[in-house]
Amino acid sequence: MNELYRLDTDALPCMPTPHDCVIKTILVDKDKQFISFVFEDDISGYDSIVRERPTAKSLVIKYHFYNTVEEYDLYRFMKPSLWHRHGGYKCLTDYEKGKHGALLKLTKHNLAYLCHYVAYRNMIIELWADTSMSIVLQLDVDTVEYEWKY
Repeated sequence: MNELYRLDTDALPCMPTPHDCVIKTILVDKDKQFISFVFEDDISGYDSIVRERPTAKSLVIKYHFYNTVEEYDLYRFMKPSLWHRHGGYKCLTDYEKGKHGALLKLTKHNLAYLCHYVAYRNMIIELWADTSMSIVLQLDVDTVEYEWKY
């Protein structure tokens, strides 16, 4: 079952949040029109999903870009340490080289979806990795499609 949410209208949608659900893979379309988050199987075991879709087995979220895939920014929070005196968010976006390695490698660290913020043609997604990394992904999107698999 597919649900389509438009972010380019006057009223912003209220989308379900797959809080604490683990992202299995991140896919970038070869035409650079969207990014997809493919979540792990048996997603209905999580508290945030069991109320919305108690029989769902998996979820795929497609973020359709307003123009191209180059319209995203990826940040990682760094704690201050002996070698890094200044903490804060560091930009990891590497699309200037035409590569999306930093984005695609995130699923190696058991990446969990925490929350998202919705604005006009814009989304901010907060993720958490097992390596104690707080990751923020800012996307310029016009539609978001939830594909529930039963």
